[in-house]
Amino acid sequence: MFCVKLAGVLVAVEARYAFTERLCSDYIVDVSASECDFSVSATPQEVAAENDDGAFSPAYCESLALYRKICTRMLEYDAFLFHAAVISYAGRGFAFAAKSGTGKSTHVAQWMRALGDDVTVVNGDKPILRWKSGEGSGAGAGAVPGKASDGRHADTSCDQSSGTFIAYGTPYNGKEGWGQNASVPLRAVCFIERCQPGELDRLSRLEDDREIIARIMNQVLLPKDPVLALRQLELLDRLVGNVSFYALRCTPTPAAFDAAFQMALCDNKSESLRLTEGSKHED
Repeated sequence: MFCVKLAGVLVAVEARYAFTERLCSDYIVDVSASECDFSVSATPQEVAAENDDGAFSPAYCESLALYRKICTRMLEYDAFLFHAAVISYAGRGFAFAAKSGTGKSTHVAQWMRALGDDVTVVNGDKPILRWKSGEGSGAGAGAVPGKASDGRHADTSCDQSSGTFIAYGTPYNGKEGWGQNASVPLRAVCFIERCQPGELDRLSRLEDDREIIARIMNQVLLPKDPVLALRQLELLDRLVGNVSFYALRCTPTPAAFDAAFQMALCDNKSESLRLTEGSKHED
């Protein structure tokens, strides 16, 4: 058994195969299982359920089953899995979500190409979003503690009237391996769609809460437990009320970055979020 710190929560992990421990090496912490907030393990049946077509090894499937359990329990700490790539730019997080094959990774690569060291990938595929109530919601790994100093769970209830969603890196960061043990306040979520040939790249602000929720539901795990499912829906409602949402219709080309970068400029008239000299892409 080993212990990891994910989204500020301590988790004891019992794995049969060494693959999961190697995968989580950057997140392992030197604490005992008794000090963790909760523990997870996966039965052979749960491992097999992650391998419907038989294409993956038992070790890899165990890592998926364990992460599924971790993310389900995270709801008890006002945190949840969000299937997207999250980048950090100017101290703010931008999440890009898309159907498989749409070009999510290609688009993130355009941000990296255009902005260089000014942008970092927090997680390329499966970050955790956690609600932190109150003022001073800062970034940085472990910025949102799982327990208060007296050992009780910290009060991060999504019933709090104000706060911020923090996007956290996790070991599960996609086939490109883009990510790090870090966190950033989430500013916006962008749903990427492939446009038709000849159609101009276009970034649109989403205002209809029902449309936003419908899109979000494709990016989260909805647990079977009704209490946790309700908590997930409450957190999504909080997400809609605290984060800006956009839809980007584009082709996977450098030109799409110009449209998407407007997210970093919106509602930011008093701040200096601008492309630095020479950072624009070359045609």
